[in-house]
Amino acid sequence: MPSYTGTIRCSHCYEQGHNKRKCPRLTSELKKNYEDQYRIADRYRNRELDSRLPTYSDRSIDESREWNVNYHVNRAEEARKEYLKRTKIDLATGKKVTNKAAKAERMKKVKCGYCKDRGHTRRTCSAVKDDYKVYKALSEKYKQAAYAKLQELNINIGSMVFARRWASGKYRNVMYLVTEFDMSRVDYHNRNASCVKATSPQHSADVWLSAAQIAGLIADGKAHASATPLMLQPDTISAVKLIKDAFPTSAERPHQYTHYGDDAVRDTREALGIPAPL
Repeated sequence: MPSYTGTIRCSHCYEQGHNKRKCPRLTSELKKNYEDQYRIADRYRNRELDSRLPTYSDRSIDESREWNVNYHVNRAEEARKEYLKRTKIDLATGKKVTNKAAKAERMKKVKCGYCKDRGHTRRTCSAVKDDYKVYKALSEKYKQAAYAKLQELNINIGSMVFARRWASGKYRNVMYLVTEFDMSRVDYHNRNASCVKATSPQHSADVWLSAAQIAGLIADGKAHASATPLMLQPDTISAVKLIKDAFPTSAERPHQYTHYGDDAVRDTREALGIPAPL
């Protein structure tokens, strides 16, 4: 940290001329700590410190000895990793490691924000890439189903839809005309999405309706079929969201893609030759 004189003062040893990252005393302490922790672990392992352990029973002594061995080994490994990070030297071998090997060592502690496994990040996660393949296949299936339903209902541009809306201080029937279809709204994560836009000359706000809602309105006599069948461009049916939109980085892995997911995901994974999640 900068001092008032403008020189660098270490926050660990408080000497001037270096910071904590370059502190030789801290580096030396890490090496000593590594050696001391392994020395203590070996003494527990060799039963040299049994006098420190509880004497309730032979089993309690064995369990305490194992706990202490693991505890000091883990402390030593923490010191080794920190020393490696600072010096690029592995205390376990005494040899200098490459930047690639050092990065691989650091990555062991990294936890993926998507699958929660360690050793990689969300950007390189194979699980999210496999899940996206499943998502695309299932999304195309549900888009095609919604499109087929709209064709079956003979809903097209200009089809009339009547809905009760609050206008001029009361609820009244408002006439809407279908003006747009947006099949990109329908995907595996939103199978019954509103994909039909209706606009009214009598009402300021547009409404979006799903294929299922349109079917209900037709059954109730509140929507009328068109004389011409609906025909959309193939690319408007097959287009799916990008991986960053389908699986936003702010969200965790959706439950349906895990080991306890639904049958549709399991069947699709099998059809695509993707191994089942662990």
